[in-house]
This record gives sequence, structure tokens and C-alpha cells, in this order.
Amino acid sequence: MKVKDYFLSQEEFEVTSSRFEGILETQPKLSEKQLVAYYESENYISHQTESKSFLDKVYQTVKNVMIKRKKNIVLSYQKEGHILDIGSGTGDFLKAFSDENWKKFAIEPNTKLHQKLESENVNIVPSIDHLEQSKYDVITLWHSLEHIPNLDECVVNMKNALKPNGVIIVAVPNYKSYDAKFYKRFWAAWDVPRHVWHFSKKGIQSLFKIHQLELVKIRPLFLDAFYISIVSEKYKKSNNLLRAFLIGSASNAFGMFKKEFSSFIYIFKAY
Repeated sequence: MKVKDYFLSQEEFEVTSSRFEGILETQPKLSEKQLVAYYESENYISHQTESKSFLDKVYQTVKNVMIKRKKNIVLSYQKEGHILDIGSGTGDFLKAFSDENWKKFAIEPNTKLHQKLESENVNIVPSIDHLEQSKYDVITLWHSLEHIPNLDECVVNMKNALKPNGVIIVAVPNYKSYDAKFYKRFWAAWDVPRHVWHFSKKGIQSLFKIHQLELVKIRPLFLDAFYISIVSEKYKKSNNLLRAFLIGSASNAFGMFKKEFSSFIYIFKAY
């Protein structure tokens, strides 16, 4: 399927099957250096510190609601320790862990955000290749895994960096959701070429299982269906908020029935 980069370049890419069963990939596959140019926009939402447009305000509202839920998920597995957030953006998630029980670490490719992160007592880790062995109690990737070109190496490095009984928490879109099927090439969560990979439930479970990481819990992200539908309507140049709301609602209803929501949170532990 051919998909356009509606957000920035208007270039066309192709979403195809990959060597991983249940995981699609964006072609042509760009290197990390090449991908940097596709994030260089003041409108790239996860790098913004201020809300500008209506969509920005919707995103920030959803994000603030979700931060509390994400923190509670972490606390249900670990009450203290070392936490690493990969693709931390402006660091709002890590900011929620302000008490002395936590030592915070971040991997954030956008170096312009490092000063802000460090001002909030976050330790910058240069890259996934620089993870220390048995260092972290919790590793989180909130819509980050799909951006990482070297998928196998990433999972191996994360597993090796986990302490005994540590957890990896991953949130990614689901290309088998109703909103993906409805919007097709306009589905905002394709987000080519920034999203190098596109996951199904089967695909992500198989990938982590290969590396002896066991899935212990799946949780749906209900609000993602609404936000993705709003952005997809924008890409269709209709900006039909009523239809976005109806498709988001239909997607969640479909998810309840078919167990295929717009996005999922996956919690993994090492065997």
C-alpha cells in the first residue's frame, strides 16, 4: 500500500510486509541520519512545549490524562528504582516520577530537549546501544518502538539492560484496528517515514518472544482512536470532527468485540 507523508514532506512511501510475521515496514527504509530531517518541524507534536493549534490542545489534553494512567501502570509492577523512557520527548511522563524513590533516565534523539530534561533531574543516555547491563527496573516506550530502525538490536539491548523482575512497557498503534481499516492510506498512525514499523498484536508478541520476553498484560488505549481519527480527517482535508468522533467510537466498539483497538500497551518480562 502506498502512503503519503501528509505531516511534512508529502513524499510517498510504501507499507509492505517485513521479515517479522505480523509486522509491516515502511519502504524505502531510511537510515537514522536520513530520518532526522523528517522530524525537523516546529509542529512535531511530541517535541512541543506549548499548545498552538486545536490539534495540539487535543493532544496535550489526551497526554495529560494518559500520564497518570501510565504512571499507575508502572507502579503496579515497580514501586521504586531506575526508570528509562526511550523517546521521552519533552519529558512530561518522567516528570510524574518526582519523588526520591526513582532515578530517571531518558533516550531522546532531539538534542535540543536535553537541557530541559536535565533540568528536571533526568539522566541522558546517548542511545540504545549505550544501555548498561542489568541497570533498569522499568523501560518504557510510549509510541517510540515504531520509530526505531534496528528493531532486533533494540529488543536485545533492552532485555539485557533489565534488572531481574524488571518490566518493559511498550505502546504502539495497531494496524488491524477499525480506524486503520476505515481510513486506509489516510490513517494518521502510518506516519511514514517516521514510523519505520507497523505492529499487530501477533507481530509484537512474536518479536519479543523470540528474545525470551514474556507478555504479561495487554491494555487498550481508548483515547488514541479519537485523536488518530481527528488527524486522519485532517489528512483527508475534511476536518470532520463529528465523523472523527463516530469513527473513534466505532473503533473502540470494534475493539471490545474483536479485541483489536487503535493502540495497545504491552507489558513484558524476561523469562
